[in-house]
Amino acid sequence: MRKWGEMHPALRAVLVGAAACAVILAASLIAGQSLDDAAANAIFYAMMIGGVVFFMTKRFQTAAERLDEHGDLVVFLRFPQSSLGSLNSVWRMGIAVPGAERIEFQPIVDDTLTPSGRGRTLTGVGVVDVPVRKANRHDNQQDVPLDFRIITLGSDGGVIEIAAGPATLQKIEHAIESESS
Repeated sequence: MRKWGEMHPALRAVLVGAAACAVILAASLIAGQSLDDAAANAIFYAMMIGGVVFFMTKRFQTAAERLDEHGDLVVFLRFPQSSLGSLNSVWRMGIAVPGAERIEFQPIVDDTLTPSGRGRTLTGVGVVDVPVRKANRHDNQQDVPLDFRIITLGSDGGVIEIAAGPATLQKIEHAIESESS
């Protein structure tokens, strides 16, 4: 269902809007509003919710496509073995550029790709013998989407974890393996 929604953002927005309309209409009628007021409120809010869903979906797709043209990838990165309470143990969204046993990582604020903070170059990057895992609810609490996969990599700075979509992780693995071979 999620993949279908990504392929058809307009239909997804219409379905979300229709569901919101039904819920708001039912809640308004139960609350005692007249049918005319309830219908007007439901239609208004359904159009707003559907519009937000549509434009947010289109905006993120456009940003990802723009990055893909330059070979940049949107990922989440963290250092799982950092000290307790350290900000390095928190997932940070950013733009990654994989290269010859290195990954250049620039933290970003949100899907507008606005840089935040200082970029970091991770050197000596290589795949370790830890299987790729699926993001869980603990990762999702830090805004990592549940359909993302997480790969563990070794680097000169220690163990790092990168969360991204399956296609993005394949690009990262391919870049690291092809350069180190």
